Amino acid sequence: MQENTTKPKLSIVIASVNGYEYISQCLDSLEKQRAREIGEVIVLEASEDDAADRIAREYTWAKVCPVSPPLPIPKLRSMGIRQAQADIVVTTEDHCIVDENWYERILEAHQTYSHPAIGGAIENGSRDRIVDWAAYICEYGKFMLPFQPSPENDLPGPNVSYKKDVLEKECGDLLDEGVWENVLNGRMVSSGHELLLDPSIVVYHAKKFGFWDFLTQRYYFGRSYAATRVAKAPLATKAFFIIISPFLTPLFLRRYAGYFFGKRRFIKEFFISLPLLVIFSLAWSAGEFFGYAFGDGGASLRVK
Repeated sequence: MQENTTKPKLSIVIASVNGYEYISQCLDSLEKQRAREIGEVIVLEASEDDAADRIAREYTWAKVCPVSPPLPIPKLRSMGIRQAQADIVVTTEDHCIVDENWYERILEAHQTYSHPAIGGAIENGSRDRIVDWAAYICEYGKFMLPFQPSPENDLPGPNVSYKKDVLEKECGDLLDEGVWENVLNGRMVSSGHELLLDPSIVVYHAKKFGFWDFLTQRYYFGRSYAATRVAKAPLATKAFFIIISPFLTPLFLRRYAGYFFGKRRFIKEFFISLPLLVIFSLAWSAGEFFGYAFGDGGASLRVK
């Protein structure tokens, strides 16, 4: 990485677990930033290929940190956040492509609003296959444009920025543990902070999945989410979630429909994807059941 004595205004932390094909397209989009000089880029590289070496050779302006053996995405993020030099730290993922004015919009948002955490929109960058539409709807349909700037407790991990001092103060112990963004954001809200969702900050989810690929991902992510959610909960709370987890699928489908009908976009793609959405929702519900009942079981490490 080239020497830079000026303190960056933004630190971009990327958890990279999907290989060179994905992290390279993410870094290409960062290289095109109109205000690239204001940001430092930290790549926590845990892919099982030669991505770390190639990044070091081809993207000399980025700081690549090889991680071996691989760690779960939340732990990678925490490692990067702890290395960040800027007052505003941003997390994204290797499967994301960012708008060319992304840096500027993040900085403007933090100058305009006092909120300690600001999330943005996630649009679908993989539109050719139905399985990729279903994957996008399941994971990021809630953050599809359009929407107005508004308070929001649920912010997308691949497009969220934090005032680092507040994050460290409120969530230092959680960063030590390496938890998903919903836990960090929940802690900040419970501490009295209001979070914000801003539509001017846009990234594109550009990952391609096979059917079995995404089915297993939904199971692992659901199990990881559930295990984290009840890690310190009393037995009665765990029992409650175990009982309701098999009945989550109708709730998920109603939410997904609300996102697309409410925003009046890609309704045809929603209907075509519906059979897959049912299957993927069942997989998540099964993951939650086993997460509540038996813990993580290594699921977090399998989430890509």
